[in-house]
Amino acid sequence: MKIHEAIGLATDALEESGIPGAGLDAERLLAFELGKDRSHLLAHFQDSVPESSAERFFTRIAERRRGKPLQYLLGWQEFRDLEFEVTPDVLIPRPETELLVDAAVERFSEGNPILVDVGTGSGCIAVATAVALPGASVIATDLSEDALLVARRNASRHNVSERIQFLSGDLLLPLGTLGLEEKLDCVLSNPPYVAERDLPVLQREVRDWEPRMALVGGPSGLEIYRRLLPQALRFLKPGGTLIMEIGYSMQPAIARLFDEAWTLEGMREDFSGIPRIVVSQKR
Repeated sequence: MKIHEAIGLATDALEESGIPGAGLDAERLLAFELGKDRSHLLAHFQDSVPESSAERFFTRIAERRRGKPLQYLLGWQEFRDLEFEVTPDVLIPRPETELLVDAAVERFSEGNPILVDVGTGSGCIAVATAVALPGASVIATDLSEDALLVARRNASRHNVSERIQFLSGDLLLPLGTLGLEEKLDCVLSNPPYVAERDLPVLQREVRDWEPRMALVGGPSGLEIYRRLLPQALRFLKPGGTLIMEIGYSMQPAIARLFDEAWTLEGMREDFSGIPRIVVSQKR
């Protein structure tokens, strides 16, 4: 089978299953299988695909047809120009989450801040922040031991393992024995914020494949925020910063969670003009 034939058959199969960007997915998966880039495929359309490679390629195409995200099939996703390993144990990093890291980098570009990434998942927030802020010390927490293994590998990949401490546990509770009350400069979090009632209407790739624990925040989607805010008050120093990602249409409800202990600095919009990042300061 020639390269162009394999891509053609795979594209037709993906389109039949309603996969958007079918041709691009087919090209990326074949390039991955052959250990080449897409430009190589385009320049060698008439080359033959080894039989064993073709078999593995069409196995991945079958998985993609069932909705398995391309990132899980490739095993990586780019985030802030860095390559991150992703597995079905972690949420796939999104472009809008880069705005959360941007907000932290802008605020702590100097000095030696202590930052905590709550619910680190793949470690994309913790690692990207550590890379961008060489003077920072970072702590990353997660309930999932499997997610922490992925995050540790990503920290090692980007040479920041020595500046990130990974802790297993719920939100900021793992910090309880570290003597860090009122010592943190910043708490960062992209928490689970999908309401349980909204899970069935999510895109198939998200609903059926990404870890539910990293997606669903409870009946209303606000439950994690309600628990995180008082914990953040406990550990942030006076004047410390809380930066969180929020879901679509959550701005009014999130704003009501902040009492007189906080100064709500504002909401940052994502690339679609949706309020996505909330920045607040402990008074």
